[in-house]
Amino acid sequence: MNGLGRIAAVLSLLLFSGESQAGERLDAIKVRGFLTCGVGADVPGFSQRDAKGQWRGFDIDTCKAIAAAIFGDAAKLRFKPIDTLVNFAADRDIDLVLRGLTWTSGREISGRLRFGPILIYDGQGFLVPKKLNITEPAGLVGHTICASSDTYAEFVTALQRYFRARNWVLKLKVTQHRADAEDAFFAGECDAISADSTELAEAVIGKAPHPEDIAILPQQITKEPLVPLLRKGDDEFFDAVRWAIFALIDAEELGINAGNLERMRGSDDPDVKAFLAPAPKTAAAFSPGWTTAIVQAVGNYGDIYDRNFGDNSRAKMPRGLSRLWTKGGALYAPPIR
Repeated sequence: MNGLGRIAAVLSLLLFSGESQAGERLDAIKVRGFLTCGVGADVPGFSQRDAKGQWRGFDIDTCKAIAAAIFGDAAKLRFKPIDTLVNFAADRDIDLVLRGLTWTSGREISGRLRFGPILIYDGQGFLVPKKLNITEPAGLVGHTICASSDTYAEFVTALQRYFRARNWVLKLKVTQHRADAEDAFFAGECDAISADSTELAEAVIGKAPHPEDIAILPQQITKEPLVPLLRKGDDEFFDAVRWAIFALIDAEELGINAGNLERMRGSDDPDVKAFLAPAPKTAAAFSPGWTTAIVQAVGNYGDIYDRNFGDNSRAKMPRGLSRLWTKGGALYAPPIR
């Protein structure tokens, strides 16, 4: 769940842009010489400019992977901030949008949107002070929870439903805006805050004075899969986006990262060999050696997650269902062979 401004912007851009014929957008990207990604203007963990003006974040790394697959060069990329309707409507050359909306049937079937593979298995969770020794939602009974009502009261409604189903007493402090709920939590006005886990991570990265003193619980009470958004009809470009993301996931499963690429080339594992030397028939969509270009540019999925949200970030957000399927999660990609 994201802000209403971002929702309106994404829908306006993609619902009212004309549909492309299969292959048209991918050809245009190649002729143009760079990929254009629409990203949030200032979203901690997802897309922010650093002190040197360079874009950083999970969505930024994902876009770099797609550019690396298409061109063999992750630098052939442009970013367009998309937090307002003006920014969307003014530039229809945006090729795809990252972190726009949760994937739902209504949003995909009723409009001209097409959603790419799930990048993060998000959902409503809880941020708590470590000193309370709370490890699961049951421990929140008797504690005041902050939540905002600015997303159609979904956070509040989900909490009420979840607690009622378990006959738990819910103590709730409701604010109009999520930013106000975050401020109330960090000021000690409530014992926990509930929002989507990635939004809690944003708060930790962007606002927490002492991130080491708080923790995002691993449990989630709703489903909010975060995905890239494209236009229906961009079939070949859709394939390019899908397989670039699948390559990130497959690379992690195979244990391939930027630091061991050369060593892995000597592997006897047939799946590793197929990954590092993908079939020539993919050349129409991708540059030669596209899987290697992706890993060289950004690493694998686990690398991207860890540096932006996981153990190497301020948020230290549990991966949960975003773990590989081989490690108890739901993250799964078709093999490259």
